[in-house]
Formats: sequence, C-alpha cells, structure tokens
Amino acid sequence: MALKRLKRAAVVTAVAALGVGASIAAPLSASAATQTSGFISYSNGGAYFEAQVDNDPGNGAAAWLWQADYTQNDSFAAVTHVYYKDGSYASWGPTWNGTGTASLPKDVARFQVCKWAGTVNYGCSAWKYL
Repeated sequence: MALKRLKRAAVVTAVAALGVGASIAAPLSASAATQTSGFISYSNGGAYFEAQVDNDPGNGAAAWLWQADYTQNDSFAAVTHVYYKDGSYASWGPTWNGTGTASLPKDVARFQVCKWAGTVNYGCSAWKYL
C-alpha cells in the first residue's frame, strides 16, 4: 500500500512540474515571436546616439529606421548597421546633430548604432535582435 501511494505521489509531482514548466516557457516564446520593433542607445566619449527599428511600421514599407545624434557640434554622427532577415547587410546614415529616418526595403533581423566621424568608426552599441 505504501508503494502504491509513493508511485501516485511521484506521478502527481511529475505532472505538476510539467505544468509549471509549460506555463513558464509559453510566455517567453510567445513574447519573443511577437517582437517587431527594438530600441538601442549608445554613449561613447560624451557623445550619445539612439536607433529604433520597426518591422511593422504600417506605412507600406517593410521596415522603418529612426536614428539620432544628440550631442551637437562635436563632428561625430550616428550610423546604423542593419542585417536583414535574408542575411544581407546595409549601413544607414550618417545623421549629425539631430534625427533621421528611413523606410527600409526588408525586415530587419538585428541592428546596432555607431559613432562615426568621416570614414572612421569609433565604436558601436551591442546588437539588438528582432
């Protein structure tokens, strides 16, 4: 009789653990699948930059990019590197002393904003994945 109760308790515990695991995993995978936009910022040597990408902008474009250089008159600019979902790459910018936007031709897989002056890259944010 004690062995039967032990087996039943083990089955109930296993089912309960499976139910808890499923409820934790479902929201994480659902939120990752529905993320269509992302935002990043980058600060370097007193310069501050931001970029945002939206893969569902509602304006007819496949994707939309906004970038900003918030540090005025320092000769640095914001440039955004974009990898599309098909594996191709594009670089957008430069944007000096303000903001800029672009309608992108394809959905974005990842992007980063960088600090540029002329043709020199002075550093970039981490990649933001969509």
